[in-house]
This record gives sequence, structure tokens and C-alpha cells, in this order.
Amino acid sequence: MKRARRICLALVAAGGMAACTHSTYMPNVIQLTPKGTSAQPADQSIAKSFTLFAVEDGYTGQFSAQTIVGNCWVVQAPIMTGGAWTVVPQGSTCSRLDTEKIEVKDTNGNSAVTFIRSVQ
Repeated sequence: MKRARRICLALVAAGGMAACTHSTYMPNVIQLTPKGTSAQPADQSIAKSFTLFAVEDGYTGQFSAQTIVGNCWVVQAPIMTGGAWTVVPQGSTCSRLDTEKIEVKDTNGNSAVTFIRSVQ
């Protein structure tokens, strides 16, 4: 967002784009691994847990993570404060090819989601 603001200010100073203050562009500042989308979820085996990682340039605060759609994958307590969680399948509640949504938030109000598809 800071980069977009600097570009906007430079354009206004140069005499162009005077209405630049209300940009609708909002970059996704939190990067997640594994990263899945609703159209292409990240495959994860229901036979074992996996680690979810979150990274944000210049951010040193705490993250939070939770499953917001579905009940197969449970996000455990953070492994480290920088943004890593063990995500555990919950046995009988997991069905092959279920797709669930996990959200990660920072303390500045930014968030990102990843979609996880349960596979054997």
C-alpha cells in the first residue's frame, strides 16, 4: 500500500491524476504457503498434518489463523510468533476432496486466505 501511495503522490505532484486518493487496489500483503485458491485449492493428505506459513514484508507482529469454512482441518497453536502453524486433519470429519478455507490475519487488519483440498 505504501508503494501505491508514493506513486499516487508523485502523479499528483506532477499535475496528473488528482483524484488518486481513493484507489480500490489493495495488494495481498500476507503471503501464505501452501497457497490455494477456490478454483485451484492446495492438495494436502488427510493422513498427516502440514505446516501453514505466513510472511508479510516489514511486519514483525503476531498473526492469527483459523479455519473459517469446513471442519476437517484444525489450526493448532503457532509454532513460532512469525507465522507458522501445524494444521491437523480430524479423522472421521475429513472426506476425500473436501475443500476448506483457512484465514490468516495480522494485527494491522490485513488478511489472506488459502483453500485446502483433502486428498488421500
